[in-house]
Amino acid sequence: MPVKRMLSSVILGITIVLLCTGFASAREEYARKTGKGCIFCHEEKTGGAIKTAGIAYIKNGYQYPIPLYIIEKAVKIQSAFHKTARFIIGYLHILAAFILVGAIFYIHIFVKPSQITGGLPKGERVLGISCLITLTITGIYLTWFRIDRFGHFFDNAFGRILFIKILLFILMLIFAVTAVTFIHSRMKKESRASQQTVLDPGKINFENLKDFDGSSDKPACIIHDGKIYDVTGSPKWKNGRHFGKHSAGTDLTDAIKGAPHGPEVLEKVKFVAEIRGVAKQPEKISGIRKIFVFMAYSNMVIILLIIFCIASWRWGFTVFPEALSGESLAAQNCIDCHKKLNPGIYADWQQSIHSGAGVDCYKCHKAGEAKSTVASSSHMKHSSLPVTAFVSPRTCSECHPKETAEYAKSKHANTIEIMWKVDKWLQLGMNNHIERSSGCYVCHGTVVEIKDGKPAEGSWPNVGVGRKNPDGSLGSCSSCHTRHRFSVAEARKPEACGQCHLGPDHPQIELYNESKHGAIYSAEATEWNWTTDDGKWKAGRDFRAPTCSTCHMSAALGVSKSHDVTERLSWELQAPSTIRPSDFKAFPAMTDWQNEREKMKMVCRQCHSKEWTDSHFKNLDNVIENYESAYYKPAEKIMGDLYAKGILSKSSYFDESLEWEFYELWHHEGRRARMGSAMMAPDYAWWHGFYELKHRFNTIKEASEEALKTGKVYVYREFPGKAESSKTK
Repeated sequence: MPVKRMLSSVILGITIVLLCTGFASAREEYARKTGKGCIFCHEEKTGGAIKTAGIAYIKNGYQYPIPLYIIEKAVKIQSAFHKTARFIIGYLHILAAFILVGAIFYIHIFVKPSQITGGLPKGERVLGISCLITLTITGIYLTWFRIDRFGHFFDNAFGRILFIKILLFILMLIFAVTAVTFIHSRMKKESRASQQTVLDPGKINFENLKDFDGSSDKPACIIHDGKIYDVTGSPKWKNGRHFGKHSAGTDLTDAIKGAPHGPEVLEKVKFVAEIRGVAKQPEKISGIRKIFVFMAYSNMVIILLIIFCIASWRWGFTVFPEALSGESLAAQNCIDCHKKLNPGIYADWQQSIHSGAGVDCYKCHKAGEAKSTVASSSHMKHSSLPVTAFVSPRTCSECHPKETAEYAKSKHANTIEIMWKVDKWLQLGMNNHIERSSGCYVCHGTVVEIKDGKPAEGSWPNVGVGRKNPDGSLGSCSSCHTRHRFSVAEARKPEACGQCHLGPDHPQIELYNESKHGAIYSAEATEWNWTTDDGKWKAGRDFRAPTCSTCHMSAALGVSKSHDVTERLSWELQAPSTIRPSDFKAFPAMTDWQNEREKMKMVCRQCHSKEWTDSHFKNLDNVIENYESAYYKPAEKIMGDLYAKGILSKSSYFDESLEWEFYELWHHEGRRARMGSAMMAPDYAWWHGFYELKHRFNTIKEASEEALKTGKVYVYREFPGKAESSKTK
C-alpha cells in the first residue's frame, strides 16, 4: 500500500469520525439542554480535563439528577492514576479508531474489495488486527468507566445507544477475525493454485489476468488492445496501483482513452505477449471471494452504523425517546397546576438553572425514606405520589454533595446549637416563644416539629440557616439561594447576608456599606458579571471589590471555594473575650487559625499588596488587644467582684441593670469595634465602637462603685415577656 495513499486514507477516516461525532458536548445548545455550562464537567470553559462532576455525569448515563452513590464513586476514581490511565487509554482508543476507519475506507474507495484476490495484504492485515485488539481492550475499560452496572445499558437513551454500538463492534470483530483467518487462508490457497508459470504468455488471458494485480509480491500486469504489459518494475505502478485510480490485473483499453496521455506510455514498460483469438470473458468470482466481499461491505456498513451511534449520542438525536415515567407525569402535573395557582413560584423555577437541568417540582419535593415523610394534604388530594414541603440539604446533596458537606460542618448549619449554648436570653427564658419565633428563629432557624402530619405552629415556615429538619439534616439552602430560583448571583451579593447580619450586635451589612468595598459596590455593582459561564468568579474580571461571599466563600488564587463560613477566620469576634475559632467552646472549629488567616490574606491579595494586607491584619490584632486590655477584662473583673461580694445575684440574668450594661459592652459596642476594624468601617470602629465602649465602661464603673457603697442594686422583679422556664414556649 503506498504510504501517501494510506496517510490520506487515515486523514479521511479522521475527518469523517470528527464530522460525525462533532463537538456537541461543548456547544451552547448542549449546555442549555442540561442546564450546566462546560465548566460543570471540565476544568476550563472550552473543555479540558474532566472533573469529578463530569465523571459522575458520564457514569449516570449523561442524565440529571446525579445520585449520591455515583458521585461518591466518581470521587474515588479521580485519583492521579485513574486520570492518567483514562487519558492514555482514551487516546489509544481514538487513535486506533481513526486508523481502522481510514484503512477500511482506503480498501473500499481506492482498492475495492472485489479486486483483492490473494487474501488481505500483510500490511493491512496486521494494521487491522492491531487496531481491533486495541479497540477491544481500551473499549472494555472505557465502558467500565461509563457504566456501573448492566442495567445502565437500558435505563437511559445513552446506555441503549452504547449497548447497540458494542453489539455492532462485536459483530464487526467476528467478521474481521473470520476474514483474516479462515477467509484469508482460503483466498491465498486459491490464488496460489491459479498461478502457474508466471509471465508465461500462454498462461495469461482475460480470465486469470486478475491474479497478476501486483499484491502480495505478485507480478503486476495489464492488457491494452489485446496486448499484455508487465508494469511490475514501473515506479508509477507501486503495489499494482496507478495514481490511486487504476489497478493492475485489468484491461485498461477503455481507460487509456480517457487518460491525459495515450498508449505511447506503454513503450516504457515491458511487453509480454499479444493475446489473439481469445475473447474477453467476464470475470468469475469464486465462492470464497464472494464471502470475503460480503464481509468487507458488511464491515463498512457496521462502521457507518457505529459512527451513526456516536453521532446520535453527541448531537443529541433521540433514537430511543425516553418514556415518561409516573414521576415525570406527576411532575408535569405539578408544573401545570402551580403555574396557574402560584405564578410567582413557577416564574422563579422556570428561570432557574434547575429548570434547564430537568430538576422539576417532584425531584425536590418527593417524599421518601431519606426525606421527610410529611406530605401536604392539598397535594395528596390530586396526586397519588407523596410529597413534602420540606426541602432540606439532604435533598440538595443528591446533586450538590460537596457543598452540603461543607455547609453541614459550618457555624451556619449549627447555629441553633450555638445559640442555646451562648445566649442567656434563651437559656434563662428571658424571652418567650412569640419573641423567639418572630425574631431569633427567623435567622437562626427552628426545630421543625410535626404534629398530625403537619408542621407545628411556630416551627414553620422557616428558612433559618441552622434549621433542624424532620429528616435530621441541618440548615436551609434557600436561606441564601432563595427559592425557587436558587440563584448563585443572588447569594454572591451582600444583601443575601444582610438579611441577618445587621443591627446593633452584628452590623456586617452596615459595616460593608460604609467601607470602601461597599462604596464601590454601590457605585458599580450593576456593571459586574454575577453569573459567569465558567462557574468561577474572579477579581478583576467579574468584579472590582469583594462582597461577603468573596472573602468568606468564593475561590481565589490558591484558595478553594467553600460553603463552610467557619473557614478563613483567625479570630472569633462574636465571643465576649476574643478567642481563636478552635477555642470557641460552643462550637470549636476544626481549623488552624494561622492557615485560615493565610487563606484570607490570599483573598485580599487579589486586589491588595502583601504589605497592605499584612498591615491590615496587624492593625486588627492591635484593636483586639486594646479591646481586651482596656475594656473587656477590666469590666469583667468589676462584675466578678460584685458577684463575689453577693451584691449581684447569679440566680437570674438581666434582672439587674449592671448585667445589661456588661452584656451590651461586649455584645454591642465590643463587637462593633472589633468587626468594624476587621471590615474597614471606621465610623463603626470608633463612634459606634470604642467611643461607646468608653461610655459603657464608665457607666459600669460608676454603678459598681455606688453598689459597693450601698451594698445593693435595683432588681427588676417583674420582667415582661419572660418564658416560664428555659427552652419553653
